[in-house]
Amino acid sequence: MANMIENFKKVIEELKSDLGDGLLSADIWHIRDAQGLAGYNTNPKATALFNEVTRVLGKTLQGSEYPGLGDYYSVHLDNNSLVVIILFGDYQLGMTVDLSKTTMGLLMSVVMPKIHKMLKESIS
Repeated sequence: MANMIENFKKVIEELKSDLGDGLLSADIWHIRDAQGLAGYNTNPKATALFNEVTRVLGKTLQGSEYPGLGDYYSVHLDNNSLVVIILFGDYQLGMTVDLSKTTMGLLMSVVMPKIHKMLKESIS
């Protein structure tokens, strides 16, 4: 577990490096208890909220005979920020990004694939 948490911390550092001032916050947690394992400018209330949103959204999609959740989902906020929740195994990473300080192209085409790969490797 200690090695996994060190790997999670490397993921957070990579996000900070790639997104710079565009990264407002990030947190990695286990879905069982929504307790943060690694993070940057963490918000435990938001972590608990998005853990529950993921659970309800997944259950609702399943009950609606709709395809299930994929690797991530996002929520665009009023202040031009984007919350991205990445799902990997029994863990989630939630990050808030300032869209005035980074581009969607960088986030979706470069950062997301790299981070998702690092996360999967962290738990394997």
